[in-house]
Amino acid sequence: MSKSDVINKDEAMHHDHRQWESDVAMWRDDIDIWQQGHQNALKELNRIAERLTEHTSALEAHVDQIDSHEATTLQHEHVVAADFRNETEPTAHSTAEHVKEATRHQHLRDAHERLKKHHHTVMAHIAMLKATLDAAV
Repeated sequence: MSKSDVINKDEAMHHDHRQWESDVAMWRDDIDIWQQGHQNALKELNRIAERLTEHTSALEAHVDQIDSHEATTLQHEHVVAADFRNETEPTAHSTAEHVKEATRHQHLRDAHERLKKHHHTVMAHIAMLKATLDAAV
């Protein structure tokens, strides 16, 4: 092996080492960025958990509204049934109450559909996040 062959191999090895040092430095920069991203993600996940708790409260309030609506509807139905049993015409008050109940029912239906859409969207995103995190790297 000639002296120039040894120098070329030495230079090649030195070049490899410089490249490897550069790679390691770049990897460390990547990891620093990722660690900061993870810290930010954990903060966001805590905020998301708080929002989910708020959503649970909203769902509980919705159940209360449904319960109240159901009770009011049953009470109204009893009044209407009594009018029919007594073969009397519905009163103006009874008719006005029915219109109010119909309006309340439609508002509750609209709110329910909004909650349902929101719930399905949130759950789908959570499922995707979980699947992504559970996937092997």
